[in-house]
Amino acid sequence: MPTRLLVCAPLGLEARALRAAVGRKCVRRTGFGPRRSARSAAAFIDADFDVLVVAGFAGGVSADVRSGDVIVAAELRGQRGIVCCPWAPSLASELRCAGLPVRCGSIVTTDHVVHGAQRAELARTGALAADMESAVLAQAARGRPFGVVRVVVDTDRQPLLRPGTPSRALAARARLHAVGSCLPRWGRTVLPEIRSAPEEVS
Repeated sequence: MPTRLLVCAPLGLEARALRAAVGRKCVRRTGFGPRRSARSAAAFIDADFDVLVVAGFAGGVSADVRSGDVIVAAELRGQRGIVCCPWAPSLASELRCAGLPVRCGSIVTTDHVVHGAQRAELARTGALAADMESAVLAQAARGRPFGVVRVVVDTDRQPLLRPGTPSRALAARARLHAVGSCLPRWGRTVLPEIRSAPEEVS
């Protein structure tokens, strides 16, 4: 039986990049920000899927994070506390095997776009990146394997409201497509082996 993969992409640009890699049926556009994410997460709780992935763009907060870096969440920090991501090492390994520049660490979910001094404030906590959806959407996993992967667009040295942002966004879109190409293979590796065991014939 094939893996039933659900990929959550908040923005239309993110969803189009991922659909081109994994197909339209697997990818759901969930909406920008925590409020829309909460509605989507509630709708997905009883959905028929085996593995959940939240994927899209993020803002880098750590000083050594660069635009184009791929951040795999080892933990998510949100308003409800910290969520550990036990499948992060295997997801990071899969992406590294594809030649992607992967960092594994904390992603913070906020209710606003992070910029200015707040980047440094979050960096002091050990966070690598920030977004507005991941910790909320991950609630839909409900015990099923899940992963969170974000491609950095803006950083402290390359803020969002700068002329170079459109070109960085296009480069991040291409990188997100490459991420998407790895997700079905990763999804198959995290499911229990019993799924592939032959049924007894009486």
